Amino acid sequence: MNQPLVSPLAKKKFIKWFLTHWEFRGEGPRRVLLALLQQDTTLKQIKIIEQGCFLRPLLVVSSLGTGMPPVYLLTYERILTDPDGIIEYYGTLKKENLYITFYFPNRNTCLPFLDVLEEIPLPLDPEKIKSLQIDLELQLLLAEAENEAQRNKLLAQIDEALAKREKKEFHRLVKILKSL
Repeated sequence: MNQPLVSPLAKKKFIKWFLTHWEFRGEGPRRVLLALLQQDTTLKQIKIIEQGCFLRPLLVVSSLGTGMPPVYLLTYERILTDPDGIIEYYGTLKKENLYITFYFPNRNTCLPFLDVLEEIPLPLDPEKIKSLQIDLELQLLLAEAENEAQRNKLLAQIDEALAKREKKEFHRLVKILKSL
């Protein structure tokens, strides 16, 4: 039986629910998810999972208040955080699955999330999976901490450009800040 456990329509409905119920830092997560909603063939290949510690490609989408990066794609070869790169990656999927996990407050008790989860039977001990999941989440938290440090540095540079009345430098720095 090669039929998905969760229909593409149910996945689409959840993604729309997620977009309307949570705030994001920047427009990256929204752009990535809206682009995904337009690709029916890709929706068939998506598996919404709770623990993606060693499943690849893994797309992580996070709302505000989680401390996780807003949007983060892990493949076997690289890590993508740029929404345009992630959207472009959708086009390279052949017949492989795309695993997606969502981070938002109270996700473990959220019925709309629990209804679309597709747990993949993994040949590992549950304790090993839990350990790998913690390692993945630590990596994501570290990436977000680095991103936050970079944002704070840019904000200080923006303040300096404002104090010196350097309009071009201000606009350049704001553009960089928006891309984060």
